Amino acid sequence: MNTFTTKSTPLLGRSNSSDNLQDLSDSSSKPTLSSSSLESKVVVKKELTQLENFAVSALAPSMAVLFTNPFDTVKVRLQLQGEFVKTREPGRNGKEVVRVSEKVYKSSLDCLQKTFRHEGVRGLQKGLFPAILKESSKNIFRLGLYDPILNAMHPLNYPGEASTAPAWKRMIAGATCGAMGAISANPFELIKTRLQSHSAGGLAVGNQYAYTGTFSALRTIIVNDGAMTLYRGSVISIARSMFGSAANLTTYSLLKDHARNNWGAEDGIMLDMVSSLVSAFVSVVVMNPMDVVRIRLYNRSSTSSSQTTMQSVRHILTTEGPMAFYKGFSTHFMRIGPHFTLTFVFLGMLKRQLIEGSAPVEAKSPSHIIHPKDESTSSSSSSSSSTSSITTGVIARREEQL
Repeated sequence: MNTFTTKSTPLLGRSNSSDNLQDLSDSSSKPTLSSSSLESKVVVKKELTQLENFAVSALAPSMAVLFTNPFDTVKVRLQLQGEFVKTREPGRNGKEVVRVSEKVYKSSLDCLQKTFRHEGVRGLQKGLFPAILKESSKNIFRLGLYDPILNAMHPLNYPGEASTAPAWKRMIAGATCGAMGAISANPFELIKTRLQSHSAGGLAVGNQYAYTGTFSALRTIIVNDGAMTLYRGSVISIARSMFGSAANLTTYSLLKDHARNNWGAEDGIMLDMVSSLVSAFVSVVVMNPMDVVRIRLYNRSSTSSSQTTMQSVRHILTTEGPMAFYKGFSTHFMRIGPHFTLTFVFLGMLKRQLIEGSAPVEAKSPSHIIHPKDESTSSSSSSSSSTSSITTGVIARREEQL
């Protein structure tokens, strides 16, 4: 007579047919999870609300600027020094001549040392308050709306997935967010630049404004020059932010998503640091020419002849040459590199803390979406179901034999 046996975990003690039958009966009575129940519910990580996303997007760069503002002060002063200006010299029949302003600083390090020696830490941290206002008002749009806009253009299959959006979609999303951020931050950027350029004695470069603080500058500008002066240079600022954000956010997100999708990299601080530092260099290459023009416009007085963006571009190109557009490049990277790195590291930490610090959420999952972590569970569930069917058949045969 042919017999059908099944192999399970080793049993302790003696074994006979009745014991085997009892074991099989017990195992068949144990509840098992069906594949349908697994498909109906999945555990997903909590998604940030848009309000939380705005909050961390404003907070992260505001924290980063506390460390990087001294480099921004140095960058502003280097980009302002050596500017060619037209003056009327006596003894030449009032003829208008072009002369170069005296170079006060030899290099980024020299500017850093001289500023610290003569003005102390307060000199290096000039414009810190408007810098914080600028970063928060700018990045609440630049960072806070990037993922929602990109996901609307290229939806994710499930929450938390690394995006597979192509570069052109990322660039459109980055440029759109950058333009909105530039408009909201322009008044604070202008005030910050004027406060950072102000220095006593022989260290002064560019036009000097005797503002005592952010609100003093705001009041003086509105009363003397009009509220629209706060948006001077906004055209070049919007262009700078559009191209810079497109380069920065596209490079950062592409590197990070590629590493997660193809190299199995984990989403963490090291991946944030590497991706943001590479994206910072690309951004500086794109932004520096527009940054020089913008700084000159922000510092220019109301009586200056070069008021528009194109007039300033022509003025720099004809009097200083094309290489003048890359003045302060190394200092720009010294500021942007650490700033972007700290911003994205802080942003990642804050987002992960909010997500991981919350309880998992149970959600119904459509049958056509396969979650990677559910594959092994589904296969084990299927094998468990088939084993249960075999066990039932064995019990029926044993009963017939008895």
